[in-house]
Amino acid sequence: MSDPHSVIVCPACDLLIERKLLPLRRHAHCPRCHQHLYGRYAFRPSQLMALTITGFLLLPSAFFEPLLYLRLAGVNSDANLLKGILMLFEEGELWVASLVLWCAVLAPAGLLLGIFALASGLAKRWHMLAPTLKAVEVFRHWAMLEVYIVSLMVALFKLIDIADVRLGGGLLSLGILMLLNMTLLILFDPAPYWERIPLHNASQEPDHDTDQRP
Repeated sequence: MSDPHSVIVCPACDLLIERKLLPLRRHAHCPRCHQHLYGRYAFRPSQLMALTITGFLLLPSAFFEPLLYLRLAGVNSDANLLKGILMLFEEGELWVASLVLWCAVLAPAGLLLGIFALASGLAKRWHMLAPTLKAVEVFRHWAMLEVYIVSLMVALFKLIDIADVRLGGGLLSLGILMLLNMTLLILFDPAPYWERIPLHNASQEPDHDTDQRP
C-alpha cells in the first residue's frame, strides 16, 4: 500500500486498516473486532460545532429547569433532573443515583464537550487528539438520555391519575438535547480525526481491508 494517508487505526484494537471509498449508505467496520470505523455520512466541523454549542446552551435548562410541576393534596412541587438525582442519593439509592448521574448528565455533556474539542481543533492543538477520541467513544456508549425520558414518561402517566401534572420547560429542553445527542451519535464520523494521529503509535502492519456493511 503506497499511500500512508489511506491507512487508519481501529480505535478499539489498534489494527491498521486501509481506508477505502464506500458506496452511499455504507459503513466500514474493523475486520478483527467489528468496531465501527467510518461511513459516508458525516458533518463538517462547522456543523458539529454549531450542534455542540446548541447543546451547551440547552444544558442549564435541561438540568436545572423543572421537568414537571405537581399538585397533590393541595401541595405544589416541582422536579428537575439534578433534584431527582439528589433525592436518590438522600434515600440511599447510591447505585441508581450514580448510574442516572453518569448516563443522563455526565456522559451527554462529555459527548458534547469531546466533539466540540475535536471539531474546533482544540484537541489537536493541545496534543490530546487520541485521548479525546477515546473519551468520545466511551461517552457514545453511555449517553442514554432517551432511556431517562422514557422512564419519566412512564412515571408521568402513572401520576396523571392521582395528581395535577403540568410539563415544565426543562422537559422540552431535555427532549431537544436528546434529539441533538442522537443526531451526533448517528452522524459523527471519528475516522478523519483518527487519521491525524501519527502511525508510529500503531501496533501492526496495514495489511487488512475494512469490512463494509450497510
